[in-house]
Amino acid sequence: MKMLIWIILFVIGIVLIKIFFEKIKFKKSVLGYLKKERVMNTSEQALYINLQKTLGDKFIILSKVRIEDFVEVKSDLARNKFNGLRNRIKSRHVDFLICDLATTKPLLAIELDGASHKNIDRIERDKFVNNLYGEINLKVEHVLKGSDFLEEATKIKNILKNKN
Repeated sequence: MKMLIWIILFVIGIVLIKIFFEKIKFKKSVLGYLKKERVMNTSEQALYINLQKTLGDKFIILSKVRIEDFVEVKSDLARNKFNGLRNRIKSRHVDFLICDLATTKPLLAIELDGASHKNIDRIERDKFVNNLYGEINLKVEHVLKGSDFLEEATKIKNILKNKN
């Protein structure tokens, strides 16, 4: 009987220790934020690795850049027009932005198009950013998820070579 009590106490102790360590490991943020496990999904990471191999020593490859970080709204517009245009870009991002190594001048935007790009809202978003990039004279390449990313990176390298 004593042995059974000790076994039960031991098991309860192990469970309590496990719960304690899990609470420490997964402690909720006071502000409600948690760090994500990764910045890129597997497709984005695979494309990034191939871009890095192909372009890395000649260009800067940025990932998930807010459009507002490389596009600005003309400052001479009426305030409500300015704010309306700014609101259309401030929360959007481009999957990859290729920039000049020496100056960080944006040279090419890359959108990785998965299945969600067939949805109406994504089609409208793509249409908007394609028009925006055309207006600011920034080439955009759409890469299909699941395509040969090394081949796509080589194609992008040739586009950049012909641009200069």
